[in-house]
Amino acid sequence: MNFTSNKINPAVWGTCIVLLMLPELLMLDTKTWWDAPVVIVFNILFYGFIAWLFCGLASLTGRRTELALQVVLQAVMAAYSVSNVFMLIMFNRHWDAYSWQFLCETNGRESSEFFSSYVLSLPTLVILAVYVALFVAEVRVGRRVKRWRLFPRRRLWAVAASIIGMVMVGQTIFFGPDVQVNYERVAKYHSPIKRNAMWNIWQSALIYDSFRDEFARCAQSLRTYKERVWCSEREADVVMIVGESFNRHMSNLYDGKYDTNPRLKALNKQGCLFLFNDVVASDNGTTQNFKQFLSPVAVGDGRSWCDAPLFPFLLRRCGYNVVFYSNQYAGMEMDKKFNASMGFFNAPGIGPNLFNHHNTRIYQYDMQLIDAYRANRNDIESPTRNFIIFHLCGQHVGYGERYPADFAKFSARSVKSKLRLSDEQRGVVADYLNATLYNDYVVDSIIRMFADRNAIVLYFSDHGEEVYDFRLLHGRTDLKTDDPRALHSQLDIPFMLYVSPRYAATHPQQVERIKRSLDRPFMTDNLPQLIFDLLGVRTKYYKPESSVINDAYRPQKQRKLQVGRVYN
Repeated sequence: MNFTSNKINPAVWGTCIVLLMLPELLMLDTKTWWDAPVVIVFNILFYGFIAWLFCGLASLTGRRTELALQVVLQAVMAAYSVSNVFMLIMFNRHWDAYSWQFLCETNGRESSEFFSSYVLSLPTLVILAVYVALFVAEVRVGRRVKRWRLFPRRRLWAVAASIIGMVMVGQTIFFGPDVQVNYERVAKYHSPIKRNAMWNIWQSALIYDSFRDEFARCAQSLRTYKERVWCSEREADVVMIVGESFNRHMSNLYDGKYDTNPRLKALNKQGCLFLFNDVVASDNGTTQNFKQFLSPVAVGDGRSWCDAPLFPFLLRRCGYNVVFYSNQYAGMEMDKKFNASMGFFNAPGIGPNLFNHHNTRIYQYDMQLIDAYRANRNDIESPTRNFIIFHLCGQHVGYGERYPADFAKFSARSVKSKLRLSDEQRGVVADYLNATLYNDYVVDSIIRMFADRNAIVLYFSDHGEEVYDFRLLHGRTDLKTDDPRALHSQLDIPFMLYVSPRYAATHPQQVERIKRSLDRPFMTDNLPQLIFDLLGVRTKYYKPESSVINDAYRPQKQRKLQVGRVYN
């Protein structure tokens, strides 16, 4: 076969480059004047080589086969490009391991809500219109231009193309399976490939695969645990309520200007609900936070969350009856073998060792979950020493689906903002406020369930949420590269402790310690230390200097986030 006789359509080749380059242009974050040109040139060469290779291989077939291959190739590229552009515009992040994880975290109900909230929107339609125009231009231009030889006749061009190809291939295969080592090499040699979306997606795939190893190690840490654990608390129940996407700056419990939490506000005024004023999450993803605040290993400890037994397991060793009722992930709902999201609770060797009881269905509204628990309460709880975890849907995106009509107090008209919000955007904010109001009712209802017990109730959110706080964006973004202001919206969370009258009477010293700790800076990756302290758990994993209520507490000089960034 004479390869030099084969020709490619430059319009098809150019379209492939444009499809692959569009996400790259949105990812430009230049530090110096020359950074952007270098990255653009590198990526054009990178994608130009890839597109030339694919178009060249297609040209070696018959004309009909070539056309079919081009259609399939561009369809794949378009799907990749459109989804990446959508992610970057909507959430300021491209496809990565955590994006895939967020996708795994989403059930059918949340998928439909996501579709209606984001996909059926004006920005999405504009994005699709741009791509349609690109393909129309390709067809029109492709009919008129002359096809190019697969290999140029002039030796100079052939040598140049070969060198470029070798450089591009070398940049790609230089790296191995260790993501950390790969990024260190990229930094050491100042390679522009670090700004290439495809390369980053490949690294993300390696990260995603590492999740499998983490869950295996987590199961191993539970299976091989030998230490004897004991605790001094002999009677009190503890209820831990994990909220969802609660931006504390949107609540009048803190500095919010809307009356979203009248019930909890009243409990605070009564002196039985204590608000912590400086608590942040270590990440803006549900699963990442769950892993971290269930593990006695904190972010900055130099070890992974999975290299120590999770604290519900340790509490069971102490004799506690541990219950997990979630309105996001029901037991046995996910793949039992492996799932990168919250499905790890159901993985063999993990979930069964953490909880005595786990719900098996989810509900439209959080209060329905609580009612289901109340109906089965006598069969679930022990006479003493229960540790009950409620995981709510809270203010998860799709805010309008999170509350019944009775709680539609706020409307678009009641929303005040310095930003120039459209009526639709004001409606999104109003839905979020109504969801927060309903969450106030749910949390208050849980507290009342245990108010006559010797009990302490802890509420905090897994992470925050950006809801048109300082820019025209709602949801969560890539905190590694995003505006520092995004940290406060997406990580600043409410954190509060309710003590029942009986608990206050029997634990006066604990109450005093709680009062003294309200203004201390804290991050939820050290939550197990607070739990151990409250219950008097003694284990080699207990560190009093990391418990926010302990007089020996030493605040972290820098609260290091899971993405490697420092919270400021």
